[in-house]
Amino acid sequence: MEEKLPSLLRCFFDCLPFDGLEPLAKAISALVYPFLTQRRKIAMANLDLAFRNKLSRIKKDRILKYNLFCFSRNVLELGKVAFLSPSVWLPRWEIEGEEHLKAAYLRGKGVVMVSAHMGNFPLMVTLFALKGYKMAVVAKVPQKGIGRKVIQLFEQRFGIRFVHARENKKAAFACVKHLRKGGVVFVQLDQNAPQHKAMIDFFGYPVPVPRSPAVLAQKTGAAIIPVFAFCKPGLRHKVICEPEVKIKATDNERDIWRRLTLLTQIIEKYATLYPEQWWWWHRRFKEHIDYKRL
Repeated sequence: MEEKLPSLLRCFFDCLPFDGLEPLAKAISALVYPFLTQRRKIAMANLDLAFRNKLSRIKKDRILKYNLFCFSRNVLELGKVAFLSPSVWLPRWEIEGEEHLKAAYLRGKGVVMVSAHMGNFPLMVTLFALKGYKMAVVAKVPQKGIGRKVIQLFEQRFGIRFVHARENKKAAFACVKHLRKGGVVFVQLDQNAPQHKAMIDFFGYPVPVPRSPAVLAQKTGAAIIPVFAFCKPGLRHKVICEPEVKIKATDNERDIWRRLTLLTQIIEKYATLYPEQWWWWHRRFKEHIDYKRL
């Protein structure tokens, strides 16, 4: 059955028209939303903590519904793009501030691309790979099953390298090697860090943040460029590349903390501006919310 699954998926996405992805995503998210009882409690608790009384309950509910729709759309779009000519979907993307990324990339010392769970970030990585950037993604890589087959497809078709986040020493070595060859390492900074963490304020509450982007930049001399994807209606997308995050060097630990603070502040800025785009369903505030009692 597992062998037949990829071919069945290909058949499904071949039959599904590109412009049919968005209506299907709306139907899926509307159908699923009422059943996500516990997850909705987690997401709503996160919104309550972050925005307090600045947003009404109705507004928060709309944010979560749209957020789930975006997630459904992103999954369907990724499946379609895996078997589709890039000429069909590339024109639907606009990039703001690519000059910051390009300037850093051309220096040849590597780029740590810091992002968050916003928009269709996997497809954003694919976009940059097709534009000629040597992309490596730090992620929890499935070792088997359909997830592994999908990753292998993107590796082979688009030249994206995946680094297993759980293999700490191997992952660090692979990232350093990739950066020293002038490549781009894509890292997301907005979920809980199990090891080597720093406690950084996010919406006014200290949360565990991975140290890896700052450590990698410090070790290799690579630039840190924050980059974010945002979904727009009609299967369109916008990417914003922030200017390079530079700091005046002081000492190792203080530099790491300052970089992570600046990066977390940038993520908070976009989560505040576009709350419907950030992934609120994650248990991000474990130190401040007792999720088990929700």
